[in-house]
Amino acid sequence: MISMVKLVADPYPPYQFEQDGKVTGMDHDIISEAFKVHGVEVQTALHDWDECVTLLDAGTADGIFQITRNPRREEIYIFSELLRTARTLFFKKRDTTIQMNERKSLADQLSGTKIGVLAGYSYNDAVDSLESGLKVKKTASEELLRGLFRDEFALALIDEGVAAFLMKRLGVEGVEQAPGFEISRPLYVAFRKDLPEPVHLFNLGLAEIRKNGVYESVCRHYG
Repeated sequence: MISMVKLVADPYPPYQFEQDGKVTGMDHDIISEAFKVHGVEVQTALHDWDECVTLLDAGTADGIFQITRNPRREEIYIFSELLRTARTLFFKKRDTTIQMNERKSLADQLSGTKIGVLAGYSYNDAVDSLESGLKVKKTASEELLRGLFRDEFALALIDEGVAAFLMKRLGVEGVEQAPGFEISRPLYVAFRKDLPEPVHLFNLGLAEIRKNGVYESVCRHYG
């Protein structure tokens, strides 16, 4: 049986980031705990996404995580069972009376309402097709939170876990979810086609830590 796997991912706190010279984070720790069930060590290196894919395809890395599935990727990688489902939500100031309705078109609901988004990021067709004048682009989620307080926009699209992490780290209060809109993305760990053993071990370990409460404990640790 294998004793170690080499994984790559792009930095994305609180899911994977470097702290005190070591990689940590919710997704990283979940994966590590799943492999630990079988005594397998995980070594994770953080790079920008394109470099992660290059390292995986070159055989330098065994697997990549926080990846979505599509037909092209399924031809070249072996995908694990579901790692988690990412949720991107609208956030607003608590004293702002905005509520979304999932049965109505986003464009109609946001007529004249500015929203904060990440520059260069594709959300979904509904968001990407909105008039450019409605979207205020920021380079980081932290800037989206600050923009809310500066009233640069009424709503900000932020990953649920990232928002919780940043609000706790920055001591932010008075921000809450604007219910009625959600973008969900199933995320996985993918391995090279020539490595069926690690994905099998990971799947077994993932099922075990979901059962014994370790998965939930890791999630709670990161808020």
